[in-house]
Amino acid sequence: MSPDISIIVPVYKVEEYLHRCIDSILSQTFTNFECIIVDDCSPDKCPEICDNYAKSDARVKIIHKVKNEGLPQARKTGFENSNGAYIQFVDSDDWIEPDMAEKLYAIALKTNADIVVCDFYNNKSDEYNYGIQYFDTDNHFNNFGFIHCCAVWNKFFRREIITHVEFPKFGKYEDRVITQQAIFYAKEIIKLPIPLYHYFYNNESMSRKNDVKMYFEWRENILFVINFLKCNLKEKYFLKENHINNYVNNFKLMILKNMNLKQKKYLLNFYPESGFKKWLFFYSIKKTLEMIIPHGLFLFYKKNKITIYHNK
Repeated sequence: MSPDISIIVPVYKVEEYLHRCIDSILSQTFTNFECIIVDDCSPDKCPEICDNYAKSDARVKIIHKVKNEGLPQARKTGFENSNGAYIQFVDSDDWIEPDMAEKLYAIALKTNADIVVCDFYNNKSDEYNYGIQYFDTDNHFNNFGFIHCCAVWNKFFRREIITHVEFPKFGKYEDRVITQQAIFYAKEIIKLPIPLYHYFYNNESMSRKNDVKMYFEWRENILFVINFLKCNLKEKYFLKENHINNYVNNFKLMILKNMNLKQKKYLLNFYPESGFKKWLFFYSIKKTLEMIIPHGLFLFYKKNKITIYHNK
């Protein structure tokens, strides 16, 4: 019998957390799924751990890559070897609630949704808090751009949607590249307002590293999203342009503030449409005003939306 769901888990240097992740998947109340674990040439004990799970549970399928290509390409490899009607991505240092697959699958069938989104828990050591996924299910256009709906791990995708997605080559914020495409191709998106996913704040993960390589990857994924939106939103793109410019300029500001980045011009001179120099000038004025204007008066200033600068 073909699986209804393919749960894809890319694995690299997470032996400390891998048991917790896989155990949470194999203990799901919904049982007709396959768990595809993609070993991206992990140099630790992860390959051995994965093989042991495959020996003990027929639902587990292991793919040992011969070359390390990074997280998004590992996701792609998992998808290309999957058979489920619905696709779920789980990061290997995270874990899921026992009924996550059951609840998301039931909603998908009931509503004929292409994507089902749920809330999540932010976990850090023994602390956690409820993370709300802000998502406009009535007007998908409001989810385009650089907004808070980029993660793939709290979303449940119809298989046909992912077939249209071009997986990115670079890992930093790769989720955004995938989800922006998926949102564009989806006709029906449903939000389930309950937390079913545990996102673990792992200081050792690749997403926490902020060296030149990571900023380069981040920049390339920003450009991918911008070009995708320009091409597909066409004349509507200008409605998102101000928000996109602000995101790009805040990213460039992070580069300027990082004294360890030696190739700033290489990283800064992209998407000149954002008007960074002009934005930075007015940003500096705003920050100066925040320091000299009394706090209460400044709150009044913000509340009444006294605007000192617009990109457009």
